[in-house]
Amino acid sequence: MTRDDNGVTIRPVEPLDLDFIQNLSKKVFSQYGPYDKILTDWFQSGTTMTRLALTYVTPVGFAMVKIPDEDQIDNRLTELLAIAVEPEKQNCGIGDLLMTDVLRLADKMQVEGLTLCTGVENTAAQEFFKKHGFSAWRIEKDYYEGGQEALMMYKIISRDVELNGV
Repeated sequence: MTRDDNGVTIRPVEPLDLDFIQNLSKKVFSQYGPYDKILTDWFQSGTTMTRLALTYVTPVGFAMVKIPDEDQIDNRLTELLAIAVEPEKQNCGIGDLLMTDVLRLADKMQVEGLTLCTGVENTAAQEFFKKHGFSAWRIEKDYYEGGQEALMMYKIISRDVELNGV
């Protein structure tokens, strides 16, 4: 568990936190598809590590990272599946704390690179990711359910990793 000076705590998600994750996902990801259901499926699959940000006892954000599959050819990469903060709590440093925790988890999982996708039109998210060392990789056409394009981004944690097209 991580705690900052402003009363924000980051801890592993528990099953009782799922309602919060679904509701926040509806608020912030609904234009991209039914992420409240998608994230629930990922959470329940056991293939993710999900962290919750709380101000004192109130949930205010979460981040979900895919656990690398040891049977996968390249298990040195993993994906940041989602990061979200309550709209009224954005720009207060909570996303930064969650991202720091994600990077710590990636290091603990001994991955050498992180990937993610965000909407091409979501410039605020792109700036947030760039601030944390992510770079644009490529654009995927018709990536989201509504046909929107996604900007794929990556962050090299170790110099031993190469991504095709980078």
